[in-house]
Amino acid sequence: MGIKDWFGGDKKKAAFREKIKEAVADGKLDARDLKELEKARQELGVSGAGDDRTVLRREVYNEAVAAAKADGELSGTDAHELAKIQKFLALRDDQVERTKWDLQRLRTLTEIRHGNLPTVPPNSSALRGVQVEPGEIAHYSMSVEVLDLPSTRQNDGVRAEFGVPYQAGSAKAHVLPEDGAKPQGEASLVITNRRLVLKMENGKIAQVRYSPQALIALYSDGVRLERTVGNTVLRFKSKSEETVEIVGELLSALMK
Repeated sequence: MGIKDWFGGDKKKAAFREKIKEAVADGKLDARDLKELEKARQELGVSGAGDDRTVLRREVYNEAVAAAKADGELSGTDAHELAKIQKFLALRDDQVERTKWDLQRLRTLTEIRHGNLPTVPPNSSALRGVQVEPGEIAHYSMSVEVLDLPSTRQNDGVRAEFGVPYQAGSAKAHVLPEDGAKPQGEASLVITNRRLVLKMENGKIAQVRYSPQALIALYSDGVRLERTVGNTVLRFKSKSEETVEIVGELLSALMK
């Protein structure tokens, strides 16, 4: 094998890679695509896609992902097609782990927008120590960093208002205020059908019940809970841009 082969520079291999990119450009890979790709592979006399460098296979996969999520949603069919593309490219889950986590969040967001709210399993560690009320349903949980913030300096974010629908993407233009913020540790944030529950590392529980008086503000990277004096800032540990959209859409569905 020549040096060009080792570095993905072989012209025939590159040509086959381009054929694959064309086939998955719409985020799908059907039987016809597979048949044409196999024909192209044989004509070029190259081995299967799985023998290409991981970084190049991941690049092709990510292009397919971008196409599938271009409309801001991810249907069950989209997810199935991307799974087929991942298999064709012989990419293990751990090789595209972050992308798959982002896709799962987008899938969750899509379901919420269609009225199908997720639920947190009763045995989830996020609920350990949380007294769930009769009829209360935990819909979502996440890890957050907690900060105490004296003042927002007029960086107030987007308020989650009782009975008012969340405008998709509206929180993405806002970043959490952090000037003067003091770290308070990490916590689990649980969104139920009645309240926001914050479970600190030491087991201490805090809550905000949904009502027209609840002061909850959304930012691209977290949530701010306004207190009588000061603010509690919850910064998402997940860096996915879909996280605040999930929170915004869920609160919109629940704060009624």
